[in-house]
Amino acid sequence: HLREEVHSMRQLVTLSLLQQQSPSERLRGVSWSYQVGQPDSEVLDALLQTLNHDPNVNVRLAAVDALSSFFDRAMVRQGLVQSLAKQNSPLIQIALVDLMIEQREQLAVNTFRQLEQDKETNQAVRQRIEWGIQQLEGGQKQ
Repeated sequence: HLREEVHSMRQLVTLSLLQQQSPSERLRGVSWSYQVGQPDSEVLDALLQTLNHDPNVNVRLAAVDALSSFFDRAMVRQGLVQSLAKQNSPLIQIALVDLMIEQREQLAVNTFRQLEQDKETNQAVRQRIEWGIQQLEGGQKQ
């Protein structure tokens, strides 16, 4: 019973910190998510929202790292693939592309192709995507 209460408290702290004004507090919220162990869908959704909407690139990068620990969950995989098209920071885009390649996520190929064709996509991101498509479709080792 005590473990359940501690788990619940950690989730509550995580959610609370992710909603703070200060980027350093939101970073702490992302860090707290590691302590939750097996976060519920509310915490995972909050991390995905942070990734998609936080104004601070460092907070969004930390959210990518935190979410990568839960890549085995369908909602996280789908959320990360969808997030790739929403990102405007090349750093975040490359981090997401690398994660998709590392996890061999075939669902990302269509999104990769869309970004590759988009004239607004940063050249470095476009090159990483081209490499990523080769990795995922060619079945090559990294």
